[in-house]
Amino acid sequence: MGLRKSSITTTTCEDKNMDILANYFEFASSRDKIHAKYKVNHRECIILRIIASAFHEGHKLTVSDVIQMKSIASPATSHAALKSLIEKKLIENKPCPKDARVRRLIPTEKAIKLYKELGMLLIKTK
Repeated sequence: MGLRKSSITTTTCEDKNMDILANYFEFASSRDKIHAKYKVNHRECIILRIIASAFHEGHKLTVSDVIQMKSIASPATSHAALKSLIEKKLIENKPCPKDARVRRLIPTEKAIKLYKELGMLLIKTK
């Protein structure tokens, strides 16, 4: 009798783990489709998320802030990603009111829309 109960429990746990995996794979596939829709690559996604997250928390990162994040990419690669994100109209590069030499990175409405779409995926997969 104990063996059967144990088998049922194991099967139930395995089923839950498979459901969790299926949810993740569905989320990841949908996330990739959204990234493709906005034509952003992996590196751009990371940089955009850092900029948008900081902005959401009330901070405006500068070009220098991102370029100095060497754990993300080399300065040249980060600069190229920023340029691409600006061209795709996902971020704006605005001068700081106090010092025009300092450039602030601001997520655009298009970027906010991208993150709202991603946020909706989290609701759907629950």
